[in-house]
Amino acid sequence: MGKNRKPLFVLSVVMVIGMVMGSVSSGLAADKPRIAIVFATGGLGDKSFNDSAYEGMLRAEKELGIEFDQAEPQAVAEYESLLMRFAQTRRYDLIISIGFDQADALQVVSGRFPDQKFAIVDTAVDAPNVASYVYREAERGFVVGAVAGLMTKRAEDPRIVPDKQIIGVIGGMDIPLIRANVAGYIAGAKFANPEVEVKYSYVGDWADPAKCKEMANAMLDEGVDVIWLAAGRSGLGGIMAAEERNRFAIGADVDQGYLAPDHILTNGMKLVDNTVFMAIEAVLKDEFTPGTNMLGLKEGALGYSHNLIPADIIEEVDKLAERVASGELTVPEEIDQVDAWLKAQGK
Repeated sequence: MGKNRKPLFVLSVVMVIGMVMGSVSSGLAADKPRIAIVFATGGLGDKSFNDSAYEGMLRAEKELGIEFDQAEPQAVAEYESLLMRFAQTRRYDLIISIGFDQADALQVVSGRFPDQKFAIVDTAVDAPNVASYVYREAERGFVVGAVAGLMTKRAEDPRIVPDKQIIGVIGGMDIPLIRANVAGYIAGAKFANPEVEVKYSYVGDWADPAKCKEMANAMLDEGVDVIWLAAGRSGLGGIMAAEERNRFAIGADVDQGYLAPDHILTNGMKLVDNTVFMAIEAVLKDEFTPGTNMLGLKEGALGYSHNLIPADIIEEVDKLAERVASGELTVPEEIDQVDAWLKAQGK
């Protein structure tokens, strides 16, 4: 991401107000579209969800000629105040909320400012001035689960534990969208390799790498050789554990291969940057449409990166991804539905 860019917004509500007033008085071009974005807790530098959203803003700045302001809250309790202060200026063409846990705050603020356009990524808010972008999370889990399930059979690879076929996934929070990822991961792994065992757990935090590393090491102690870290900034600790133990990690949201080049097998891609760009472009084209936009493999919003995956596994998983994208396979979104789904598929 654009690491040399100075943040336009700082963390505290008081400083947010000062920034807005400073921008008003600085003579910024009035004819440029202006966008505001409130990131998820965990902030920039997570090398995942927030950073991907930021890339979308930078792309819109370059390609669409926007200017933007940003806020990086430290706690969920700050969301409503930050959204309110952006909306009160009445100078933004669109205000974007990043992350499921902004839903309650946005529901309140969008109601108070009915003429302001809002967008939210990763959850839905039912309001006439909010465009919601929601992902079919289980589809992403399914393809990386299939990769992991097939890879754990490759005992000739020194990063694979011989005589065991165990993979794992650690989610950031025990919430519906993460459970859908876990369900998809289990379904994909067992669909591709019925002999595989899948372990899963949740950090309970998006920004606790130390705890995630501890949990990852516990899984690795049990013989897990491929572990997906769907945990935001927390996942960085799990990637470190896999690298130190010479096992495979699967990154999340963006290509995290550069963090551990010899150990990132693949990444469960959620192209938040494309979603943010899409939301802004819709407003600028006067095509803003409130309601829920469902995005998945078919729309190119989810997927997996190739990284260290052997070519024959890529070929097999691509075929499975095509079956999901076409609607032939509808991936279960609840963990307790997976066994019945597998049975229905003859697995």
